Amino acid sequence: MNDAVSVAGILLAAGGSRRLGSPKQLLTIDGVTLVERAARHLLDAGCSPVLVVVGANADMIRDAVAILPVQCVENARWERGMGTSIAAAIQALNAVRFDHTPAVLIATCDMPAVTVAHLQSLVATSGLGAQRVASVYADPDGSPERGPVRGIPAVLPRADWPALAALDGDQGARALLRETGTITVSLPNGHVDLDTPSDVAAWRTAGGTSPM
Repeated sequence: MNDAVSVAGILLAAGGSRRLGSPKQLLTIDGVTLVERAARHLLDAGCSPVLVVVGANADMIRDAVAILPVQCVENARWERGMGTSIAAAIQALNAVRFDHTPAVLIATCDMPAVTVAHLQSLVATSGLGAQRVASVYADPDGSPERGPVRGIPAVLPRADWPALAALDGDQGARALLRETGTITVSLPNGHVDLDTPSDVAAWRTAGGTSPM
């Protein structure tokens, strides 16, 4: 993908993994840490630049991606929630004036169902960032009455950046992704995340691997 039309990648890796009790970013799939795997997926999907937002355990997370051509962005307010990490990444992009960047692709480390092919599909469906595109999957909280949810990974066009830069707390981009006009791409098993020891145990029992 040409740099002139590249979507930027934002990898949210600042959380403290309180419910898990150890840094989830450093769990492994096929011998590769989740944070390195997710960063590689963004790079392989053609994202440029790729920003890895760090907060808790920042030094360990930086070490885990040190071999990759990514930029780590410090979020000093990580304890306030995901919204602050998204805002920190957008502010970093604005500071270096990536005027050629039409959109951002936001992803996390703890969704083992995400593949390079899915990320590429999001970017392609967005028209290289011309439209907002969310992943759609079953409610991670197991509430069937809510139906499928729109979430990340998601592509958000430059028009959304002011709202993203102002985010605070733990809501992330949820409100934007719920807006009318957001396109969706199905992510099978996208409801599976690794937040608790029981999540990890179930995932390990199921094989603890994921397709590329």
